[in-house]
Amino acid sequence: MIIQNNSIVTFVNDNLGSIRGFVDDKGDFWFFAGKVCDCLKLKNSSKALGDLKEKHLRFGEKIDGVTIRYPMIEDRLGRKQKTAVINEPLLYELIFQSRTEKAFKFQQWVFKEVLPELRKHGQYRTESKLIRRSFTDTIKDSGEQERMKGHAYSNYSVLINKSLGLPNKNNRNSFTSEELVQIAKREDLVRCMVAEGKSYSDIKLFLETLPAINKQKLVNT
Repeated sequence: MIIQNNSIVTFVNDNLGSIRGFVDDKGDFWFFAGKVCDCLKLKNSSKALGDLKEKHLRFGEKIDGVTIRYPMIEDRLGRKQKTAVINEPLLYELIFQSRTEKAFKFQQWVFKEVLPELRKHGQYRTESKLIRRSFTDTIKDSGEQERMKGHAYSNYSVLINKSLGLPNKNNRNSFTSEELVQIAKREDLVRCMVAEGKSYSDIKLFLETLPAINKQKLVNT
């Protein structure tokens, strides 16, 4: 299990600290255990997770590798590092270990801001995948793939990225979540134009009239 940088969302609260999370292919939420423990002032995250494992094992439930996982996290440079992540129920267990006011405020932050934002993030990623699949199918069905000798999708991707002011490459691991959303929206637009029978040159001219992404509004996750 390798989690790429553009899958991860970082949440920052001026009073509580920061946590990082992502949504897996099943729609489940996962959180970086170390960051959660930092926010809850649990100084030893390994001990905190160990205590949870021990408690669950007493009642015959194994959580290591199930609700605690150790995926390889890939950064923008392609470097990989194994990191402990916990699912949503285990996040609550860590929160409930502390009865402090800060733990309560952290819990409210998670309920009101973090989870809704993660849910939206997961929805965007799912929609982007469906759009991309539909886009490639339309290119194939229209005959564009054959006419461009197998390079139709890559050619259109270059056009789309250029119209957004993004690098002309197809490696999506280098893009932020917001950039991927904008790419998906423009892919869906081009898909419709291809389906209508518009030529490559017509689509190229149209994309050149569209605005690029305002980089100042993007949040790098």
